[in-house]
Amino acid sequence: MKAAVLHQYDKSLSSAAFVHYEDVPDPEIENLTDVIVRIGGAGVCRTDLHVVEGIWSDKVEVKLPDIMGHENVGWVEAMGSAVTGLKIGDAVICHPLVTSGHCLACRRGNDMHAEDSRFPGINADGGYAEYLRTGQRSLIKLPQTLAPKDVAPYTDAGLTAYRAAKKASRHLVPGEYAVVTGAGRSRRRMRPLDQ
Repeated sequence: MKAAVLHQYDKSLSSAAFVHYEDVPDPEIENLTDVIVRIGGAGVCRTDLHVVEGIWSDKVEVKLPDIMGHENVGWVEAMGSAVTGLKIGDAVICHPLVTSGHCLACRRGNDMHAEDSRFPGINADGGYAEYLRTGQRSLIKLPQTLAPKDVAPYTDAGLTAYRAAKKASRHLVPGEYAVVTGAGRSRRRMRPLDQ
């Protein structure tokens, strides 16, 4: 398959020469609940730019060369024998974190603290490619009214807003209000705190 592969960090984000569009091996089913998604859209997140700058290399295991992209949507291409509720060709949106759902953190709804997880584009191959290996638990079937290419950013930016609203809802009762600050795009280039 073709993929956009990051080969070296570029702290200045001055050129795209560090990313090469090249042939890489197709992902394969490795676990019974794996799903291969044919990518229909992959968003570009500020996190991707932080990966390019090398900021994440000290925080998590980013091994170069790296196929970035954690905001992914597409169609089910193949699946493991234990996958249920999906069929080949279904349009899906991919949660950016892949977990088994078996550890205590997952069962409590705290997947970000899972004992065993993969984060496509960070510590596993991401969606800047033709295909992505993910897990059934990380997929939500899209209604026919939504085209995958139109909803890729919802997998992270939308998920972040949803989580904030969900957390606020625990503290608000009918008739109370919440104020949202910082809505919209930032025109300022973000820098690491140590610069």
